[in-house]
Formats: sequence, C-alpha cells, structure tokens
Amino acid sequence: MPVTLRLNLPAGRYHATPWGRHVNEGVPEWPPAPWRLLRALVAVWKRTCPELSESQVRRVLEQLLPPPSFQLPASQVAHTRHYMPRGKTGPDERTLVFDTFVAINRDEPLVIGWPDAELPPSDLTVLTQLVANMTSLGRAESWAQVELSASMPDRWNCLPAKASTPNPIAVFCPDPATAFGSEHYPAHTLKMVKKGLKPGDLLFDSPRWHLCLDTQTIHDRQWPQVPGAKWVNYSIRPTHPEPNPRATVPNRLPPTFVRFALDGPVLPLVTETIRLAEQVRVQLLSRCKWLYSPKDPRLAVADLPTIAPAFWGKDEDRRPLTGHRHAYFLPVDEDDDGAIDHVAVYAPMGLSPLELQAVDLLRRLRYGDHDLSLVVVGRGVPEDFARSRLLGPAMTWESATPFVVTRHLKRRGRKRDPLEWTQGPDGHAAFVREVLKEELEHRAELDPDKFGDVEIEPLDRREIGPRHIRPLEFYLSRLKEGGDGERRSRGGFRIRFPHPVSGPIALGHSCHFGLGLFLPLPPT
Repeated sequence: MPVTLRLNLPAGRYHATPWGRHVNEGVPEWPPAPWRLLRALVAVWKRTCPELSESQVRRVLEQLLPPPSFQLPASQVAHTRHYMPRGKTGPDERTLVFDTFVAINRDEPLVIGWPDAELPPSDLTVLTQLVANMTSLGRAESWAQVELSASMPDRWNCLPAKASTPNPIAVFCPDPATAFGSEHYPAHTLKMVKKGLKPGDLLFDSPRWHLCLDTQTIHDRQWPQVPGAKWVNYSIRPTHPEPNPRATVPNRLPPTFVRFALDGPVLPLVTETIRLAEQVRVQLLSRCKWLYSPKDPRLAVADLPTIAPAFWGKDEDRRPLTGHRHAYFLPVDEDDDGAIDHVAVYAPMGLSPLELQAVDLLRRLRYGDHDLSLVVVGRGVPEDFARSRLLGPAMTWESATPFVVTRHLKRRGRKRDPLEWTQGPDGHAAFVREVLKEELEHRAELDPDKFGDVEIEPLDRREIGPRHIRPLEFYLSRLKEGGDGERRSRGGFRIRFPHPVSGPIALGHSCHFGLGLFLPLPPT
C-alpha cells in the first residue's frame, strides 16, 4: 500500500542546512531532503531498534528511494544571530553565527508521501516502529513527531518538477540505482588490519551502504558527487486557488514593507544599486506570473496590473502610476562597507497576496557575475522594522545614492532656466538643487506633514556616503531600451526637516530603483 508520513514540529521550526551550503549562508533546507530522512531512519534503527534485521530495514527503505511528494504547510524563513565565543585572540573574541530556520504553524503537519510504494503489512509494522522512535529531523533542536498515516492529501503542493518548470528548487534525494551500493564505502587500511580487524568487519555500526556513509568520510574524499545521492528539481505551488489579489481583509492593512538580507561569495557594490533593484523586480514579476498560471507562465502584460499592481507600477494602458504608491525596490548598505547587504521592497499601496507569495519564493538571484542568496528578514509595515537604516526617524537625511534630475535644463521659452545655471561655475549644482526642491514640493502636495518646510544643502564634499563614492561612479540607467540616466545631472545633498520624519525617502529619476535614496543621520 502507499506510504504517507505525517511530521509534526512541536516547536514550529525546522532547522537544517542544505547539503553543500554553509550554515552562515542563511539558506535553510525546505522541503526536508529525503536523503536526510532515510539516513535518520537508519540512525533510529541502530539507536533504538536493534532487534530489527538488516534485511527488514532494507526492504522498507527500498520502497522510499524514489522522490516523494510533499504537502508543505505555510512557511516563513527567519533567523536568529548569535555571537559565539571564539577564543583565538582572547576570551572576549566573538564570531557571528546565523541560525536560519523555516517557521511554520506548529499545528499544521508536513506530509511526505510515496504513492507508488508497495509495502506488505509486515514491512509497514517495521516502518511504524521506526518512525515512532524518531524524535528529531535536521538539527537536534528541530523536534519532530512522526507517524504513519492511513490517508493521503487530495492534492500535493510540492512535486518533482518538469523540465519546463521555471525556478525549480533542488532537493537532495537518494539515488535508487546506487543508494545501497558499496563500492565507495571506506575499506580497511593496513594499519587497521594490523590491529586485528578482519576484511568483513564494519568500520561503523551500520551496513556497507552508500546511504550510511558518514559525513566526515564524504568531506575527506572530496567526491564531486555524493555516492548514492542525487539532486532532484522540485516545484512548489499553492494548494488552494489564489484569492482575488484586489480583495482586502476587513480591518487588516496589507503588508507594505518587505526586507531581504543578501548573502553570497561577493556582494554587489553600492554603485550597482539600480541594476540590482531592477533584477529584484524582474524576478518577483516572473514568480507572480508563474504562481498565477503555472501551466503557462507567459502571462500577458495586460494581466499584470491586476495580479501584481505594486510590482508592475503601471495601469491597464501601460502608463506609469502616479502618486508614488507602487513599489520601491531599495538596495541598502547597512554596515557602510560599500557593498549592498539588504534589499527593501516598500509599496505604500500594499502588496497583494500573490505578490507576497512571490516574495517567499525569491530565494536566489543571479545577475552578471553575482550569485546571491536572499532571506526574508520580515514583512509588515515600516513601524515593524525599527532597526532598518531606511526608516529613521530623523531630522537630517543625507544622500546614499545620487539624486538624478527628473528634467533637463530649459534653455528657451518663457519658463527657461536662469542663464547662470548653464554658464556659471556653480550653475550645474544650482540646477540639481532646484530640481530637488521641485521634487520635494511635489511630494509635499501628496504628504504635507512629511515633506513640508524643508531645508536643502549640497554636501560639503563631492562624494556620497561614508565610503566617499563619486556620483559619476554609479550606474544611473536601467537596462531597458532608451535609458538616459548617464546623461542627466546628478548630485548629493543633505535634507533637514523641522521635526523627525520616517522613511524611506527616495527622490528623483529612478527613485523606485534605489537612486536618490537618503539615509538618516544620527543626532549629534
């Protein structure tokens, strides 16, 4: 009969690091790897059920080798940070360790199924005994209660992906052809034989299966591929039909702010702000299309204003939305080292349910030479993110990326700009300052309590930010056809408000893609 396992996580957390990743990369394993599950069953057998024979356990595990189907509960990636004693240079030295996990509702089970498995009643008894003795899956703090279920879900929401599925998730699975092989199992060395070991003696308290290879041996041998295992691409999709993206929950405001943490071998420089922001938008829109129509993700542009209005930022006639209520994609250098380490998505109009699901699916971003991992730090409203540098509140805000003018100099006509702006020694800076003033006046019409009665002053130096980067070093155009950001005037400024205001504050040309971003200065 088919095999279905129900896993309950009493702590509401699943702690596990994917194979081949470092724990400090902040990338959790989800769904749980079948390779990990079968190795856990072997461990349970040897630790708590020694009366079971090797042939009994092998018959059970052989039916669980094919890639299973999953019914995943709603989940959210989160992490905690711990400063652990290191002790190399002294007792006070600390090293930062990330504990990333998948948070779920502790009352919702995770279901794993093998619909094509055929286990006779005697083997089902063996499997029932094994799973009843399993107390954790993943790291030790990932407590688990596992039981054999007599029923299967009506619909699985995580299945092996087809070749045409976009953005698949790689899951580490046992290889049915080699999992019980032994050619790569470590042999006895001459030194071991001299100590009295016979060729048939086991090195470990486990059968000579690739499935039972210890992690230390795998790392020491540096095999390009783990014997007995393989990667299988999976796709995750919603179990239930998506609600109307325009519908709102009564008496509950939709989330307007999402914060990602970035990690990777090399983080992008702040000069790449607009390029990174554009790629984040492209990938989020791609996931919205796939969620809305998994069978045909080539969604018409005409559907985007309905399913992803904040991300798309245009109406049904492809005209940009006014009022700056659609999404800002704001890369930020939080630690002032010159590299982007966080990305915020801020949409005053609110994010639709489909857009929020797309946020959860964005875990990896590749562009140019960068291969980045993204972790959702949180989502909600700006008031929920007191520690984000984007939000303040503060009275003084300073340019973190260049402010780029939204218009060109008017040299003719009744509304032409002063002649000294084109010929005077400081004319360029005066023109950029005037456009910034116009932009603030326009924003004051939309939000007078925040942008009214401000003072503007150019930065004392020609560079921007604590790393003193010149504005001309930044990319100023998106990759779309017709971008002219490099031909526009730009500069850095300090804005003073009469009272503390909250951010984010981004103004000017391409402000929805991180240009013209201002960060608060601490009070002196």
